[in-house]
Amino acid sequence: MFINTNAIISNILIFIVIIICINPTFNKLSFADFNLYSYIPEDYEVRKKQPYNARQQQEKVYAQQNKPAPKWTLVDTESRKVSLNDIKSKVVLLNFTGIGCGACQAAIPYLKELKNKYPSETFELVAIESWSGRTSLQKDYAKGKGLNYMLLGANEEVLKDYQTGRSAPWFFILDENRIIRKVFNGYSQERTGKEITQAIEALL
Repeated sequence: MFINTNAIISNILIFIVIIICINPTFNKLSFADFNLYSYIPEDYEVRKKQPYNARQQQEKVYAQQNKPAPKWTLVDTESRKVSLNDIKSKVVLLNFTGIGCGACQAAIPYLKELKNKYPSETFELVAIESWSGRTSLQKDYAKGKGLNYMLLGANEEVLKDYQTGRSAPWFFILDENRIIRKVFNGYSQERTGKEITQAIEALL
């Protein structure tokens, strides 16, 4: 005699599920008596999150124009430390970017052309990646995109100093005295590239 054990087990499980479903037990606590804070451990500090205001954030970034660029020391894709003081070119373009940012990727062909356009003693391009936080991902990204310019990993300090948060792309143009002369947000092939190039050439 053949016994289908799988069928027997399935029927038992269905029977158990039926019993559970027809005999449910609900929390009898009324909504009026519910207190969310009673479930938070006593040693936890509760803080109210401030609402994000994109326009205010942008205003803070643009307010840095004509002010000294904050100094930084970051790590490149080979885990080497690079500081702003290490860069000796006359003009520097800082590009705050993010892996997975569509506008950032759209800007890459233009940035690669820009890097090749000027000699290193007059112009340097540095991208600061602020999304992944992982050197290995940044290295793969730089290799996959064929970047011909530096890609550094951001830290919380540089994001705070430049007021960008983790939004991208941002472009900061620094003169030979490392004063921020122009700031651009976003990227448009028709507009942004032309404006950045004009701002750079005005300083050379």
